[in-house]
Amino acid sequence: MIRFPSIRVEYDTPDTGFMIPALTVQPLVENAIRHGVRGAENGVVRVSSKKKDGFYEIVIGDNGKGFDPEAAEKSDGTHIGVRNVRERISSLCCGTMTVESADGKGKKIVIRIPVNAGGNEPQAE
Repeated sequence: MIRFPSIRVEYDTPDTGFMIPALTVQPLVENAIRHGVRGAENGVVRVSSKKKDGFYEIVIGDNGKGFDPEAAEKSDGTHIGVRNVRERISSLCCGTMTVESADGKGKKIVIRIPVNAGGNEPQAE
């Protein structure tokens, strides 16, 4: 907040009873700041989590400049961090990660992890 006073990070995380690999959300939030809202007058990054339809859904979104996800997937040497996060979620959590974006429209990354995936089993109260 000190480095980027025009950027606000908002959290809406009522459901946090899940496990994901360390450093999964952090690089996605950093990318949202660095490549999305940095330099914007009123940049907002939103992080949310909720339990929905047998999955934990974690969403990282921003109101930044956006990009073409198809072109990004085809480019060489860029978006390695996002690719690494997607692979970790898939192999360690049996989850998925999708990226929705368009030029000038910001972006939204949705991570879905099955409730019963490694360490996410419901606990007795």
